[in-house]
Amino acid sequence: MSDATETAKMPNLDECEFVMVSSTASEVSVTAPSRFRYRQSGGMIWGEYTGDTVSVGRFAGQRTGDQITINFAHALADHSGVVLGGGASEIVRAADGRMQLIEVFDKDGVEHRSVCVQVDSTESWNLPPKVEGDTLQLDGASFVLESSTASLVDSAAPTHFDFQERCGIVWGTYSGDTVTTGHSVGIRQGETLSESFVHELVREGGNETLSGNSTTRITKRTDGRLELLEEFMLDGVSGRSLCVQIKN
Repeated sequence: MSDATETAKMPNLDECEFVMVSSTASEVSVTAPSRFRYRQSGGMIWGEYTGDTVSVGRFAGQRTGDQITINFAHALADHSGVVLGGGASEIVRAADGRMQLIEVFDKDGVEHRSVCVQVDSTESWNLPPKVEGDTLQLDGASFVLESSTASLVDSAAPTHFDFQERCGIVWGTYSGDTVTTGHSVGIRQGETLSESFVHELVREGGNETLSGNSTTRITKRTDGRLELLEEFMLDGVSGRSLCVQIKN
């Protein structure tokens, strides 16, 4: 299967950073604008952002040519809540040679437009402290896939999930079985986790990048382990899965 980026005119975005310079959704801070760090592997896109009105944000999606579609989740810096949404960007070249991301996104049912400009990379960003005493918090938790309607589960090498969480924002990585690697991002409100995800599947003739979304109920087993009861939509097909926490 051909690489999803083979028609791209712009470079790979892996480890590239951008700052927001304009947005119709809000006034952009001149001194501390939102800053985005992108990762890319094949057609998969994922990354992080912070700054301005955002304390911690994560995104994941796909790139086809010079078009990007992502889903994002972030916590507001004023502690007023979390935001879950999606957008589409075109990668273009500015007059000074730097890449720009021209994004169209939805906020509260209204379409907006923003422009981000490539900048020099910085060191890793600090995360807000995690909330103590929340027994359903997923930060640092690992799970394995126990059952799924999408495919038979390889009990010897099931898909393995690792999660992080801050301020109600949950993101993770996963791999194993038919998945070479995957990335998820979403928000947790109590026992409900709403996520979007993208992963690369092993296919005969070449790997394939797929994306989807899910709603998961977090419960606790009698032995204290958490389990994730997920209802998902993957490539237009609905399904269910069960993941069980791995205890150290």
